[in-house]
Amino acid sequence: MEHQFFTRQQNLKLYRSLVAASEAAAAKADARQEKLLKLLAEEVANEPPPRKS
Repeated sequence: MEHQFFTRQQNLKLYRSLVAASEAAAAKADARQEKLLKLLAEEVANEPPPRKS
């Protein structure tokens, strides 16, 4: 019985660790995407206006 409890505790620790790692990776990806969108917005803002024919 104690072994089963210990295994469950270890599984919970592992699960929480995996969730935390997943959330950290998602936050990092969001930050990277936000940075790329800002760079793209700057690039578009710096483009000369199209010429009228």
